[in-house]
Amino acid sequence: MENENATPSFMSHAIKHAVILGIVSVVLTLGAYAIDYTLLAAMSFGFISLGIYLAYGIYASINYRNEIGGYLSFGKAFQYGFVVFAVSALISTIFSILLYTVIDPELPAKITEVAMENAAKMLEGFGMSGDQLDEALAKTQEDTAKRYTVGGLAMGFGYSLIGCAIFALISGAIAKKKEPETF
Repeated sequence: MENENATPSFMSHAIKHAVILGIVSVVLTLGAYAIDYTLLAAMSFGFISLGIYLAYGIYASINYRNEIGGYLSFGKAFQYGFVVFAVSALISTIFSILLYTVIDPELPAKITEVAMENAAKMLEGFGMSGDQLDEALAKTQEDTAKRYTVGGLAMGFGYSLIGCAIFALISGAIAKKKEPETF
């Protein structure tokens, strides 16, 4: 029988929570897709998703700290958070590739159209019109369409690692706890 009081290994604990967070990401994406695919292009949905990811990452880091004795250095907390966020981002990217190329290959064009409408409203709200608006929208359409290709999604994963590092810094700063110094 396994010792129930044994401390979890760093990597097994981080991977377990990364998989949970990756599944949460997939469920959020599938839920948005099932309810109304235009949610996938909404900034509010993106911000809510990021808030959920960060909150879970903080929870997982604090949970790890508590399971290993209640103390965790900032460096170890950062490493832990980075593994959780990066592996979950990889899971999310793999699912996105499946969603946009296998499950619904027409979805990228639909989302690009919605993104164009959103961008046009925003740019017009900033007072942009005429040739400037047309040029900005053409660039937005080109960039958005590229984002949903396999290469674009893979490149997006690379860029998301920067976000993972930022989230790991935040979660690490919150989860760290120094051992009291004894004299």
